Order: sequence, then structure tokens, then C-alpha cells
Amino acid sequence: MTISAILGGTFNPPHLGHITPALEVADSLGINKLGLMPCKIAPHKPVDTSQEHRVNMVKACCKSDSRLYTELIELELPSPSYTVKTLKALKQRNKQTICFFIGADSLYTLHKWYAWETLLDYCHIIVMRRDNQQYSPPDHILPWLEAHTTKDVNTLHSADNGYVYLANSGLVTVSSTQIRTKIQCEDDTELHQWLSPPVLEYIRQHKLYKKK
Repeated sequence: MTISAILGGTFNPPHLGHITPALEVADSLGINKLGLMPCKIAPHKPVDTSQEHRVNMVKACCKSDSRLYTELIELELPSPSYTVKTLKALKQRNKQTICFFIGADSLYTLHKWYAWETLLDYCHIIVMRRDNQQYSPPDHILPWLEAHTTKDVNTLHSADNGYVYLANSGLVTVSSTQIRTKIQCEDDTELHQWLSPPVLEYIRQHKLYKKK
């Protein structure tokens, strides 16, 4: 059974704090491809960076590692954008097992997502958490979590969907906001640690995140 990993995000810009750990987790699960899926941003959430630039930065990031590829299905779907609808469309199009990567912080607010209880109809959910992170999911998702969690990697390959897998990962505490602020302040320290060379080159070429 073909299996793919998907990591969604605004990717403004795409940074290695999330992507490198996601690749490490994908490797540990025996998945050799990770799709970076830019999410659609709602009109009431203004973003200075255009969708075109976000997509181009993701494409640039994918040049830095052959395991990465760009997945644009959410941007192609009609609004409003909901993860469950995106995963359903992706499942129908690709006819393969999807491992959808999220951070522990997203798991803790999963009950606020549209039709969240049907997410596992279309995928497995892989939760990335730091090794030293105190794991404390809220009480209202515990029954759902206990019913669907597996510790067996083989289950992710044999079952088409329906499971949650808790992966320890080297998530880095850096945010896109911090990176944008450093670029805006012309502070180049640590940027090479957080951004792949093609992404950093693209940002500089197009003068993104500079003060207007």
C-alpha cells in the first residue's frame, strides 16, 4: 500500500524547525516522501506575503531535499477551507494512505476544528512532540485519543486510515514570526539554521519581510 506524509502550514516562510523533525519522523515510519501543503489563508486574516510567494518558497524549500515535494491541493479547492475537506479531496485524488503530521499544540485544539471527529476517515494523524515535552492532551479528546492511538508503526502501513501515532521529534522552538522579525531588523544571525539556502536566497531576491 502506497503511503504519503503531509505537513500543512502557512509556510510564511517555510522553516526547518518543523520540516527537519517531520522528515526525521517520516524516516522513522518508513515513509520516503513528505509533502509540504501550504494552507489557504482566510480573507479576514491579512498576510503581507502573497500566496504566490508562499508557494514559491515551498517549492524552493523542496529543492533542498529530494524527499520533499509541494502539495497545492488546498489552494486549488473552493473556500471556505477546512482540513477535513482537503484530506478527503487528497484521498479521492491519490488513492493512497495519508499520514497527516501535526504538532502537539494542534492536537490539543483539535476539537475546535471543523468536523474533527471525521478526520481519521481519511488519514492517520501523526503527532510530533518534543522528547522532553510534558504530554497533556485535554480531557475532552482523551476518549477519542485512547480509542485510536497505536504504538505499532506497521499498523500505519497496513490500515488505510483511522489511527493516531504519537512520535517523539526534535521540534525546534522557533516560529515564522521570529524569523520574519529578524529579517525585518536585518539580523542574519541563526537564519542559516532555520531556513534552507534556496528559501533564504528567494527571500533576499524578492526583499520579503523588509520594512515598507
